[in-house]
Amino acid sequence: MILFDNAVDVLKQSFANELPGVEAQRYMAPSHRKSASDYLNEVESYKIGCVMALLFPSETGEATLILMERTGVEGDVHSHQVSFPGGKHEEEDADFLFTALRELQEEVGVPPSTITVLGALTELYIPASNFLVYPFAGYMINRSEYTLNTEEVKNILEVPLSFFLQPENKKETLFSSTRGSSFQAPYYDYQGVKIWGATAMMISELTALLK
Repeated sequence: MILFDNAVDVLKQSFANELPGVEAQRYMAPSHRKSASDYLNEVESYKIGCVMALLFPSETGEATLILMERTGVEGDVHSHQVSFPGGKHEEEDADFLFTALRELQEEVGVPPSTITVLGALTELYIPASNFLVYPFAGYMINRSEYTLNTEEVKNILEVPLSFFLQPENKKETLFSSTRGSSFQAPYYDYQGVKIWGATAMMISELTALLK
């Protein structure tokens, strides 16, 4: 178990220092994965996405991470996948953090006023949807009541942070790309749900900050 108060204290100190970045992301990266800079050199334009990795204490005081299962939206290459709450940066948004907090409230109903932001994780590019994603980490001191946008969110997963630090929970399998090809990739196996891709890479950096 990782106690919530301890996790917050460690993360506050870690965010004040240099991030582990791409090296930490690579631990959960698919076999064919290139760096964000390499991808961005190959595309003429891309969209900006912003997400929030949000922690809260469970009833036993354990640091717990909020994830969501996406619904099956036609045309969405990330349908049915597990992700952090978040979405597209709009021109009227004040900054990327504003986008992450706005999308968090729109998708799962958590008010920004209840959140303390810890810092920004390393951005990464998602080729399948042509998004450059800016992830942020934060916490709330009490568990929130969720109001799900059911058009986008099927379910909420509340995963103990310690789960991602246990090596036996990292597995590997073949995934299919949007272009029909197959590739090998690691994933976290949480109660039969596969947490992989960009989300797993962001979690990998977050947990590296705890080490």
